[in-house]
Amino acid sequence: MTTRTFHFRLRSRHLPPERATSDLLVDLRTGSGQWEPQPLSFATPGFRIYLLSLLLCQHFYLVANAQERGIPLGQVEGQLVVTTSADWIVTAVEGNFRIHLDPGARDDQRQRADGEAIAAVQERMKLCRVSRNLSAGVHKRIDLSVAPA
Repeated sequence: MTTRTFHFRLRSRHLPPERATSDLLVDLRTGSGQWEPQPLSFATPGFRIYLLSLLLCQHFYLVANAQERGIPLGQVEGQLVVTTSADWIVTAVEGNFRIHLDPGARDDQRQRADGEAIAAVQERMKLCRVSRNLSAGVHKRIDLSVAPA
């Protein structure tokens, strides 16, 4: 059975004091292995918009929940691999996200990104409305880690 695989990567910055998302970059790996920027436009194919929405929804939930916990984000990096059947039905979604803490944040702020907090944010990312609307048979895995200082 033939499958299709889509590889996306994302990077964003989160500057104090609000730590709102800035400089959000999303790329798609082409068949030749090159990374191609993915600006949204009316010319973007609909299925690609759907896949981008999976990635951006995960990112939104990561950032919102990290902010809620007072985790001093500096940068977020993510990769999402989506596999579909030959007829374009999503069969698997696998994501790896890594946060870089703000190096200028105080130690007590940086300590908020402990194992329990990261596990909670990762669990909340699974509540992303786009992912929740995938059919029950879709394999879904989202991992979140903190980059070493």
